Order: sequence, then structure tokens, then C-alpha cells
Amino acid sequence: MLYLDHPFGAKEAMFRAAAALGASTIRLDVALSSVFPDPAGPPDWSGLDQYMLLARRYRLRVLADLLATPGYMADCATPAQQALSYRCPPADPGAWGRDAGRIAAHTRGVIDDFEIINEPDGGWSFYGSPQQYARILAASYVAIHAADPRARVLLGGLMNVGEHAWLDQVLSTPQADALHRFDIANIHLRAAAGRAGPIVAGWRRYLARRGFDGPLWVTETGYPADPAWQTDPAYHDGPSGQARWMVTVIPAMLRAGAAMVFVTERDSLGGPYASEGVLQSPDPLPDDPSVTPRPSYYAVSALIRRLARRRDYTRMSASPLRMIRFPF
Repeated sequence: MLYLDHPFGAKEAMFRAAAALGASTIRLDVALSSVFPDPAGPPDWSGLDQYMLLARRYRLRVLADLLATPGYMADCATPAQQALSYRCPPADPGAWGRDAGRIAAHTRGVIDDFEIINEPDGGWSFYGSPQQYARILAASYVAIHAADPRARVLLGGLMNVGEHAWLDQVLSTPQADALHRFDIANIHLRAAAGRAGPIVAGWRRYLARRGFDGPLWVTETGYPADPAWQTDPAYHDGPSGQARWMVTVIPAMLRAGAAMVFVTERDSLGGPYASEGVLQSPDPLPDDPSVTPRPSYYAVSALIRRLARRRDYTRMSASPLRMIRFPF
């Protein structure tokens, strides 16, 4: 939930807190509709340039979640969809992909990781079909790699992790070759602590059967601090339960085959998300937000340090733990 049009002070507060936590990567949103508001006018790089400045300042890698179809490009099926046209698929997937490539060219060497649409399998964020998504993914992959050969393209984070039917359709889309159009697979996982590891392991097996041998990232995971929304009976005691859930679930997902795990940094929206951050924070974020670390912030920070020291922990010795996440 960090947007291009957030005040610079809000962006810096989130980067600063992520760096202090010990994270190596921060995930944030890059709306094509904000960068390319006018098809005849120049791009607006201002918000993206702020991200790049902060990435350098705080020495954080950035995972840019590319989303939000510009209205002039959108192909909406109904008037209701037209009212939220940024969620619609483009009439021309190639045009969407070319704009993704222009972003990659602009950020090359500073931001090199790109996720293609947040939760595209959820009707709330993307109104297109699996086949339309496959074509956007394919066009974006080609354009991003042409602009930045070192770039990595992520599958949009999948929210419906209990089934594979939607991704089956993406991968079966004629002429898209979608299986070879992402470098990193990507799921979102909020579940009872005992289910997290098995879900990750199941996705690793599924991807291997489909012929994908790249890494799997979990780019959203979190658990509420408010006991009213804590659904796991073993973790139902407020902020301390949230902290214990984190230090139980994150290692379980890593052991099960997740190469990267991202946790929610700040509170946002309502319901369970209103207390999911490791930082208690206002929503929307003002220019100088007052944030308070929850016990989970300190627990995750200690977990990062502990796992980094455990050289017998094979996955951690291969690459540092990277764990910060911003959902759309």
C-alpha cells in the first residue's frame, strides 16, 4: 500500500522502517495510469524517481508491482467496470507491455524486479480473463527484458492458493507461452500457521509438474494484531499472537521452498488488514506519519538476524532473508 502519489515523507518513513527492520527488499505499487496519464504527453516520472532515490538512500532492493491500466487503454466489458477502468485489461496487451518496458528502461540498475499486476486471479483487482492476463504477462516480459536484460519478471501474486485452475488457464493460453514469460512464481499466503508450509510445498510441486523450475516467492503474508480478526486459535492474544505467528510461519514457508517471504509493513484498509502491519500506522499515510513498532516488528527483525547467522540453514546461507511487502 505504498503508491506513487503518496507524500515523499510517507514514502521515506516506510523505506526507513524497512531498512531498520533488516529487510533487503521492499514491495510497492507502480501504476501505469499515473506514469502514463496522457497518451500524447510525456511520462510523469516524478513518483518513480522518488522511489529510486529512496532505494539508493536506504540500500533496499525494490519489487515494483506494475498495475492500473490507463483509462485510454482499457477494454472494459460493462459500465460498472468502466467506472474502475484501471482494473480492466488493455485492448492491446502489446501497448501495456511496451509501457512496462519503458518503466524498466527508466529504472534500470536501481529497480530491476517487476511483478505484473497484483492478484490478477482475484476479480477485485483485475477484470480480465486468464487468457488476457497471459497476453499481458507475455508482452511485459519481452519488453522488460529488452529494456533491462538483468531484470526479473514476477507472476502476479496469486491469492487463491487453494486451487490451480486459474493458473492452468494462463499457462494453457495459445501462443502466449506463459510458462516461459516469468522468472519468479508468486503467491500470497494468509493461513493458519500449520497450513502455511504445506501450501508452499504444494505450489512448489505443482510448478515443477508444469515445468517451471525457477524460484517461488511469497510476496504477501501477514496476520492481524487485533484479536477480533485473529482466526488461528493458537494465535489469538493480540499483538503478541501476531508476533508468534510471524516467527512460526516464516521459517515454515522457507523450509517448504519459498525463496523469499514478504511481510506487511503498515496498517491499511479495514477488517483484518487494519492491524496487519508490523508497524501500527495511520491510513492514509500523511507526509510525516507517526508509526509505532508492534512486537511483531521486533520479532521479525530478530528472526532475520538469527536466520542469517545459522549457516546450517541451507536456504538462508544461499541468500539473505528478504521480507517486506506492500499490497495493492
